[in-house]
Amino acid sequence: MKGETEKIAACDTCGLVQQIGHVPEGSVANCARCGFRLGYRRPNSRQRTLAFALAALILYFPSNIYPIVTAEYHGQHSETTIIQGIKSLFTHQQYFIGTLVFFTSILSPAVKIIGLVFIPLTLNWRRWKKARTWMYKIIRVIDPWNMLEVFLLAIAVSMIEMGQVATVHPGAGVFSFTAVVALTLMATLSFDPRLLWDE
Repeated sequence: MKGETEKIAACDTCGLVQQIGHVPEGSVANCARCGFRLGYRRPNSRQRTLAFALAALILYFPSNIYPIVTAEYHGQHSETTIIQGIKSLFTHQQYFIGTLVFFTSILSPAVKIIGLVFIPLTLNWRRWKKARTWMYKIIRVIDPWNMLEVFLLAIAVSMIEMGQVATVHPGAGVFSFTAVVALTLMATLSFDPRLLWDE
């Protein structure tokens, strides 16, 4: 396309580096090898990411404070929170598993949510550019260790299995926990990392 500006773009799917010419408004450039969209920007990425992350931050506290499950077994009533479960693991000297559960279900989700709030809030602050970059790197590192979805599945499976020998009900915290899982996922999918270097 002679006379039109061309730019280099790498495909997010297959990694092919290629030149793309001018893309008219409302059109999308596709990768020459895999057909994946190039140059696609997520609409209202900053506002959507911030909204989802703030909602997840608000619900993060009740999801850890209120019981995840309540059980009735032979007339005995018990309620379990995530923190109580971790304390129980340490009490029974299961230090490695307790530390792993603490990191994957409490610490890493909190860091990720705070990062997803911090980055959109400071996008217009030039002095925080390096801090935003480091926060994004931290999120990318801890993201594979964020086991909220797996933990929620484990809760559901345990409720089904224990239902045969005990009366098990979801606690108040499980609804907040489910919402945190969904909102964190939506915040991650809404965020466009190119916002970090647009300026």
